Amino acid sequence: MGVIDLSSMKARRLLLGLGIVALAVIAELTQVSLPMVDSLDRFLYDSRMRLQPPKPSSRIIIVDIDEKSLAAQGRWPWSREQVARLTQILASEGGARAIGFDLVFAEPQPQADRALALALANAPVALGYYFSSELGALSTGLLPQPVWPATTLRNQGLTMTSWAGYGANIAPLARSARAAGFFNPMVDRDGVVRSLPLLAEHRDQLYESLAVSVLRIYFGNAPLTLHGQDGQADSLGFGASGAQARIPISVGTTALVPFQGRGGAASSRFRYISATDVLDGRVEPRLFRDRIVLVGTSAPGLTDLRATPVSEVYPGVEVHASLIAGALEGTIHRRPPEAPLVSALLIALVVGAAALAMTGAGVVGVSAVTLLGLSILIACNAIAYARFGWALPLAAGVVALCLVAITNLVAGYISEGRSRRAVIGLFGQYVAPQLVERMSSNPDNYPLDSQNKELTILFADIRGFTRMAERMEPQQLRDYLNRFLTEMTEVIHAHDGTVDKYIGDAVMAFWGAPMDDPDHADHAVAAALAMQQAVTRLNREFQSLGWPTLAVGIGINTGVVRVGDMGSQLRRAYTVIGDAVNLAARIEGLTKHYQLPILLGESTCAAVQSVALQFVGQSAVQGRTDTIGIWQPVPGVVSPRAATEQARAGAVAPAERIA
Repeated sequence: MGVIDLSSMKARRLLLGLGIVALAVIAELTQVSLPMVDSLDRFLYDSRMRLQPPKPSSRIIIVDIDEKSLAAQGRWPWSREQVARLTQILASEGGARAIGFDLVFAEPQPQADRALALALANAPVALGYYFSSELGALSTGLLPQPVWPATTLRNQGLTMTSWAGYGANIAPLARSARAAGFFNPMVDRDGVVRSLPLLAEHRDQLYESLAVSVLRIYFGNAPLTLHGQDGQADSLGFGASGAQARIPISVGTTALVPFQGRGGAASSRFRYISATDVLDGRVEPRLFRDRIVLVGTSAPGLTDLRATPVSEVYPGVEVHASLIAGALEGTIHRRPPEAPLVSALLIALVVGAAALAMTGAGVVGVSAVTLLGLSILIACNAIAYARFGWALPLAAGVVALCLVAITNLVAGYISEGRSRRAVIGLFGQYVAPQLVERMSSNPDNYPLDSQNKELTILFADIRGFTRMAERMEPQQLRDYLNRFLTEMTEVIHAHDGTVDKYIGDAVMAFWGAPMDDPDHADHAVAAALAMQQAVTRLNREFQSLGWPTLAVGIGINTGVVRVGDMGSQLRRAYTVIGDAVNLAARIEGLTKHYQLPILLGESTCAAVQSVALQFVGQSAVQGRTDTIGIWQPVPGVVSPRAATEQARAGAVAPAERIA
């Protein structure tokens, strides 16, 4: 059987883990779109939005053209006189500080446009319009004045949305209004609105969004300013220094909308007032004083309901209200251009360290490292979100960590299975089945490579076997030997010993490997005593069969030996070699000289604690210059050390050492 290199298995697990980390880092840096990762990222981001409790906003009111208004005032579009009247109530009577219409007046009403134009001219109103990117898109109505040339953003290293056409308000109304802004949302691949563009490009000119336009009016027609470091803008400010408010800029010159609550009149953080209640005088106009008023619709038939992280039917006007509120409250987070780099760095550090820690770990270890890694990734993401206002991607790190964990679990299961089979295949012929089962449950603790270790070695040999063999038939001799070796092996296994080999009529065994055994000397001596008792039982059995009786000599010695899987490329065995092994064989040979069944060497005598020992004498041993001390166990008598311990426990009185 070949040697299984456990270190190479660990190396392969490490390489697989680091390979996953490298792929995840490359995917983040190159911004490769992975559907599963993108979906998980959106889910995690949306979950964070849903967990935020709604914080009521008192500075923004939504005047809703709801189903109640349509039932009372007629279907949309209403007459311009009605809209003019609504504008006058909000501005002249109510004193609203800024009014935004999330609506576009694209069709003329010649008899009524003048009334609305006059109302707009005397009100702080920003009209809404939309851009179109469809092929061959038409352009209707009149665009407002652009904010900047498109090169302004390009010089700041920013990208932006570009549009081919537009649907704007008719010229008389567009000229009368103080400002106008587009209300196009940014729709992600899953059809959900999570951000709004702040500025958009059309024919090399930049135009502001409805939310930006309303905020600019709110701050007294404050000029827009770009702010940032190292020549790259990261926020859009209002006023020369941007002191009044700043909107953090995300990728594509967009802003992440800080959604709160479920949206709609029933569960919004904003106050909804039905437009018909305003027109019919059921609302006190002073309610609107110094506030931002957004006029929009939540009626399903007017198709201005959006899918958002917090609701699948979120009124479009409330999307703009949420962004405006976030700008006023400073709760808008940013997805910076350097987000992929930061995410890649986190993956390299956290998941890379986890891959190293998981190498060689079991199921519990891999699970613990995975939980720790997830906690670190989530904590870093949360700190970046709360401390720096960064909305960083999280899914790539989570997926990479889980893949590394799964890879280690699968590879560990496979390698553990191979190791278990190797342990069972190798040690099954040497040690007791119950020990093999225990060893196979954790094979990494029982290395097959040879190592130096202190063991106790036992040799047991049948005396006079050659003369017996001459008088017995081959089949009878085979049965005789099989019965003897089986009985001796069972005794050795029962005392946690390892059978090394059968040498004709002799048995070689050792204690202390492959399983660690601090009491290996005691167990070896106990096994020797039990083997002699087994010989007595066998002799009664053999006499009944008419077979010769046995006389067995056992020699035991303790010392440091080399133990492990050794041999040639063609045949290998788990065995021991060393001077202590040779001395154990020589001590077994001395049993014939002293006519004693069991003899122990000096090192075994020094290690035994449970059995009383009797000194036999100093004996010369073949191959050695100096004589060695030989001892024998005294069956049924405990050692002084064990007796003292038992006496302390109140079991027996201390015994004298036998000399």
